Amino acid sequence: MELVDLDTLSATTRCRHCGKEWPARMRSCPDCLAELVLDPERAVEMFSATLAQGYYPSRPAGTVAFEGGPACTLLRARPQSSLIFVGDDGYLEAHVEGRDERAVAPLTCRDLDGRELFHLDLYHAAADALVAYGPDGAALGTYLRRRGGLRPMIDVRDETSAPVAALRPAPGGVADGLVLVETGGTALARVGYDEISREGWVDDEWSLRLNVEVDRLPLQPMAVVALVLAAKMLLGRTAPSRIQRPDPDGDGSEPRTLMELLGDRLFGD
Repeated sequence: MELVDLDTLSATTRCRHCGKEWPARMRSCPDCLAELVLDPERAVEMFSATLAQGYYPSRPAGTVAFEGGPACTLLRARPQSSLIFVGDDGYLEAHVEGRDERAVAPLTCRDLDGRELFHLDLYHAAADALVAYGPDGAALGTYLRRRGGLRPMIDVRDETSAPVAALRPAPGGVADGLVLVETGGTALARVGYDEISREGWVDDEWSLRLNVEVDRLPLQPMAVVALVLAAKMLLGRTAPSRIQRPDPDGDGSEPRTLMELLGDRLFGD
């Protein structure tokens, strides 16, 4: 007589689509018919096909937003779509809502189920500044753009409005990205940006990668995520720009590059 492992009998699997749990021995969900156990090779094929179509799969059920930390990329999957946050593992973490698709305040970052994670609004005590609030209305962080010279691009304050870090040009200059430096000199993270062309439009994507040697942050994790959105709002494009077709009469114009926009935002009148 073969003995059955009781742990095996009690084990369950959560459906990635409807979220319901079923015995681990089951291969498909009785409710939505989705596969509960996906062949690894087929999973890779489905994941690659999803990315190729410009879509990002939702993070696995049962996980919370930015569970692995604030490292992320802020982008648009389509020129006329809203901004989304994608984690380092390629899964969709959250999306951004506003009056329209532009990156202008106020903006709300929401979890995949619609719950608010934070929102960004104008900081009226200073020009060119934003403040991030949590769902309870408590401040998470403040971001102030600075102009002129080689001063920090964005001063960063914590929930008490104390200056804790600054977003500065990388050692090689702004073309190499930005570095989030803690007050005192420790490099906390690198913020990069790139211009991406899709369907005749160009927009900028922003990303944040933590310094692996740093074991603590002077900001709440969600305030670090909010910094990525604040950087785009304060330094990048508010909306995608259409790429003009060649004009034989010379009347057309190409959209301004991100470097030109940065110059205006930091050194313009």
